[in-house]
Amino acid sequence: MILTNARVLTFDAANRVLDSGRVEVKADGTIGSIQPGRDTGRDAVDLRCGLLMPALINAHTHLYSSLARGLRLRGAPPADFPAILKKLWWRLDRALDEEDVYYSALAGLIDSAKCGVGTVIDHHSSPRACAGSLDSIERAFREVGLRGSTCYEVSDRNGIGAARDGIRENARFLERAPAGAQVCGMFGLHASFTLGDRTLRACLDANTGFRAGFHVHVAEDRCDRGAVRRLVDLGVLNEKSIAAHCVHVTAAERALLGRRRVNVIHNPQSNCNNAVGIADLPALARAAVCVGLGSDGCSPRMWDEFKAAYHLQKVRARDPRGAAPEVFAAAFLNNREIVKKICGVTVGRIEPGAQADLLVLDYQPPTPIDSANLFGHLLYGIANAPVRALMVGGRWVVRDGCCVTIDERQIAGRAAARAKALWERF
Repeated sequence: MILTNARVLTFDAANRVLDSGRVEVKADGTIGSIQPGRDTGRDAVDLRCGLLMPALINAHTHLYSSLARGLRLRGAPPADFPAILKKLWWRLDRALDEEDVYYSALAGLIDSAKCGVGTVIDHHSSPRACAGSLDSIERAFREVGLRGSTCYEVSDRNGIGAARDGIRENARFLERAPAGAQVCGMFGLHASFTLGDRTLRACLDANTGFRAGFHVHVAEDRCDRGAVRRLVDLGVLNEKSIAAHCVHVTAAERALLGRRRVNVIHNPQSNCNNAVGIADLPALARAAVCVGLGSDGCSPRMWDEFKAAYHLQKVRARDPRGAAPEVFAAAFLNNREIVKKICGVTVGRIEPGAQADLLVLDYQPPTPIDSANLFGHLLYGIANAPVRALMVGGRWVVRDGCCVTIDERQIAGRAAARAKALWERF
């Protein structure tokens, strides 16, 4: 297949922009040649002057939050982050059943696909339906057609038995979902402040044979200060681990994260919503920390996270010069390296041998576009452009703005029915 008649943003080492280019998609789902000009052969697919770029990546989210959209809490609103966890999220995850897990994943992945996201790194919790929950999520990934990773959130907050169930679910899924699979596994942990040393050591023991990365929330709020040192000392954080948030970290902790090559995921909209603060991206970059970008379940629109990350760094520093290099790196360079480390696949670039995870946008720039001014086009133009099509591994997932792998309307109806029953239990 030859994708032709498109403006191509390669995001390769030279960060090339081809005003008119053609990209070969090979039968094995990888990218072949990339050339300027058009192709009119039998295998050509006309992209009608669309903009072709690598599919987006969401490096930290919670698909189970899909069924919380519009949920109203009774009584006074929670006044701080621990109260938000106790009144909303920990009650919600305890109410989920097996079907809720499946339909929330389907709904979240459909929304992600229609927003141009090809890879999703999920972090799951459903104490009432723990066993087999990751299989339900993997099933949803396969039916929608996206790639990614999932894990089960181990925590002591629901008692020793629930923690053991979570450990077993992680180990069971890791046994059958190695790196390189369409959906691979990580070892999920909630956060340092809800995990005792005994449970953390049990997680480390259970992960010994897999050597998977741990996926854990770190220093999201002041209540989790000091988590970096504790998790490093116990051996949880390394180059395969994801430390989501890292808002409340010291200079010494940033240096430690950099030395251990830990992957930190910034979630700007969630941090705003929970009023926990703004991570210092330039300081993390100076400490050589690999910082990626996620949504924390707040939204499937990674373009919105990209814009929020950039503008919030200006607000945090009270400096209009912002943090363009750090935000660009998080969204378009580091996210793909994190996927490579965790999932074992090359995505996020249009170059020979990379996976054909490709996004087509309806963007006709009113000004010239090249590698030197790409950031401005991404921020103020491309981020607002309608998604026309999405391809993952050489297969179409979205065409003409609609999912081609699944009945969106039917899934939305079933998800709404599940949400209604879930809210009644909640």
